[in-house]
Amino acid sequence: MSENQAGAPPLRGVDVIKDNLSRLPSKPGVYRMFGDADEVLYVGKARDLKARVSNYVRLGGHTQRIARMILQTRRMEFVVTESETEALLLCCATTSRSPTS
Repeated sequence: MSENQAGAPPLRGVDVIKDNLSRLPSKPGVYRMFGDADEVLYVGKARDLKARVSNYVRLGGHTQRIARMILQTRRMEFVVTESETEALLLCCATTSRSPTS
């Protein structure tokens, strides 16, 4: 595994999500979560990216599947859109091209 800029081990799980959260706008968009082998773990859309992604850092209340996905997250990507409708269309297009779908 590669190291981050400061030479520390790469961020994992909730720490990756918290790191990204600090830079997210409160705008609509699509987000993707990636695992160890850079595989897509999840593609989601949000009316408010910051609010949606912040749900992943709260303690407890997650299903086992979501908790496992959070633990496996190694990096995230975001696309900010002009509207929730645009985010929905982009999310659908992204998941239909995903090798896991």
